[in-house]
Amino acid sequence: MSHVRHAQMSRRSVLTAGLGAAAGLGLAACGSSEDPSGGGSSSGGGATVELTLALIPDPPGASEFYRAQMDAFEAANPGIRINIIENPGDQQLSAVELMFQQGNAPDIYRAQAAGFDRMYSRGWARSLEEFVTDDFRSRFPEGSLEPASSGLHRNGELYSIPLVWGKWSAMDLFVYNRSLLAASGFDAAPTTWGELEEIARAVTADGGGQVFGMAPEQASGIVRMSRQGVPYSIPGDGINLMTGEPDTANPTMIEAVELMRRMNAEGSLITGWESWDSSRSYTEFAAGSFAMYTAQSWHIAEIRNLNPDIEMGIVAVPVPDSGRASYTPITQQFDPLWSMSSETEHPEEAWLVLDFLASADFYRAYYEEFGTLTAMQSVWEDEIQANPDLSEVFGVAESTMQVVPNPKLASEGGATILNARAERPELRFTDSALESMIKNEDFAPKAAALDEQLRTFLDEIFATGDASVEDISFPDWDPLQPYDAAN
Repeated sequence: MSHVRHAQMSRRSVLTAGLGAAAGLGLAACGSSEDPSGGGSSSGGGATVELTLALIPDPPGASEFYRAQMDAFEAANPGIRINIIENPGDQQLSAVELMFQQGNAPDIYRAQAAGFDRMYSRGWARSLEEFVTDDFRSRFPEGSLEPASSGLHRNGELYSIPLVWGKWSAMDLFVYNRSLLAASGFDAAPTTWGELEEIARAVTADGGGQVFGMAPEQASGIVRMSRQGVPYSIPGDGINLMTGEPDTANPTMIEAVELMRRMNAEGSLITGWESWDSSRSYTEFAAGSFAMYTAQSWHIAEIRNLNPDIEMGIVAVPVPDSGRASYTPITQQFDPLWSMSSETEHPEEAWLVLDFLASADFYRAYYEEFGTLTAMQSVWEDEIQANPDLSEVFGVAESTMQVVPNPKLASEGGATILNARAERPELRFTDSALESMIKNEDFAPKAAALDEQLRTFLDEIFATGDASVEDISFPDWDPLQPYDAAN
């Protein structure tokens, strides 16, 4: 296999080539209305049931996609009408919460990752157990809906429906422009942080102020880089699950931040990245403005749509020069995404919508529209081998992702700690890391201060008696081996 040069090799030696909800709130008309056309409800009555679906219109084009899908649903269920409310991704949770607080809750809403737990902890998610059928379960891989590991369950009951498989939504990818690397004398992507820095410096020097080596993708890039060298929980929550202790000042974490700080100070990162929104990374990469970045899986299709001819490579994220010490985590089988409101007056009809959002027809349509690997693997697995981009994505996932312990699913105490931690975003390392990069300041003292704050945070929770350090300690876990939650 062709490989980028090693650090000691010369460069030439390898030359081979408005708050959305504010408007939406007025539209959130839950309830039934008389259907002048005489159409029946889903249960055969004469009234039309109106449901409100609160979603985030991403990726680009999702607004039209969801409206078309709901039109298809309505055609198949003439007694149900769907009102769609769209909110920007960074405002969705606050918007939905406001709707609940004002007594105008949506019937179905999108809340993922920690956002779902935020809604669940407030009692705003309805259990779906009464609706689940054998047919529904059979759509997903055997064992993937087990409460202890599904990610969709809380206290043993199903509360959410997935869109993309957790494995595909959480993976760490590294994309590079083959042409730009080749123009600077490199025949393959970097595999280590040292190689990454070297290539980025060279591409920037050859770019004449028009092309740069890398974009950091805000702090997400540091998270993806560091997860190859430390247990995932450290960049995630600042806690080392091997010890149960704060560990932001872990030497490898500091090394990851210092790498990006050094690259920014040297000018190897594209100028202006500090103000980029979530779509700017793949847009600029598609335009050839920079050569490399850590990407999310759904970026791949967006890049290809913007520039079908780009010579894009997709590989694993580079690891520390000392070698891999961890893998990209599979914390659960699925990420929660769609939930039913606990306050809906029409749970049967709302379930029909959720059932549709978890159907083969919907997943296939989503895959065909956006190229995203959805939760139902059977709708795309036969096609990805013919798609070079997705084939490479699949290969990276297979080689770089492993099951890890998940305190939220392991115990109530673990969920208590991590849910409380999610409510304290100032304890994350990301703001301090970005500050170090932008101001060119040493990250180590900032990391030590964060660990002190985390120590106080944990001690306060332990003092309540609701949780203990055992809930976030997995001393037998080897981050280089798959974790077996059953043992």
